[in-house]
Amino acid sequence: MARVIQSLDSLFALTSLAVDPQTTAAGYALTSRNLPLVQDALPFAEQVRRALIRNRVDTSHSEAITGKTADGVPLEGHEHAHYLATDEDNDGRLDHVTVYAPRGFDAGDVDALGRLTCIFRQGNRPDVRMVLTGLGGREAFAKLAIFDCSRRWRSVTPFALPRFSNRGGGKGPRPRDLPEAQLQRELRSRGLPEPVAIKRIEGYAAEGRPLVRWLEFHTRRFKGDEGHGLAGFEIEFAEAVAGPLALGFACHFGLGLFAPNTERG
Repeated sequence: MARVIQSLDSLFALTSLAVDPQTTAAGYALTSRNLPLVQDALPFAEQVRRALIRNRVDTSHSEAITGKTADGVPLEGHEHAHYLATDEDNDGRLDHVTVYAPRGFDAGDVDALGRLTCIFRQGNRPDVRMVLTGLGGREAFAKLAIFDCSRRWRSVTPFALPRFSNRGGGKGPRPRDLPEAQLQRELRSRGLPEPVAIKRIEGYAAEGRPLVRWLEFHTRRFKGDEGHGLAGFEIEFAEAVAGPLALGFACHFGLGLFAPNTERG
């Protein structure tokens, strides 16, 4: 059964019990004098992950939070935590974070999630307070757009290509390496259906603000690696598909994130 957390006291009471294997998501509202821009989704997500690692009691290891075994080997598949920072009021700034791990969280993870209250930012940027708003299964987050079920989805962060699309030497990309083909490959790898329509889009459109083009997003991980080009899409399926939908390089840190597309064109 999903649980919506009304207070930290109820959260810490929960950690003393056996954790529901369906506890797969934690949601936070962000508050700050100056919230991060949408183009900061990846570095902010990495800061959230680092904070959770520190929050584990005695910094004990969590495969769900780190995405790695205790020996440092990356986990296969996408069952470990996704750190998804979103702009729910469409003003161009991040105002929510959802930590979603389909494999579920253990008691130590839940404790670490409950202790996550602030992200300290460098320089003169104000810190970001994180207010835990929910903890449970996906049904506890039914009102959050990224958990919706929809036929039409639209990129809200750039899809970072997992593979090189250019062969070099002046040669064009192979059809299998075009951004659309890489998107389809990512969908298949997650058991999702082939889209019936794919359309490229140029960037993120916040209400009443200039378009934020994909190249304006921070897309390099703290450790220095990045994808092999950027693209964004509107995609349509024959039948509704359930979110969250995050694909491509750094999808566990908020890149390649889609939201339901309510526009009809």
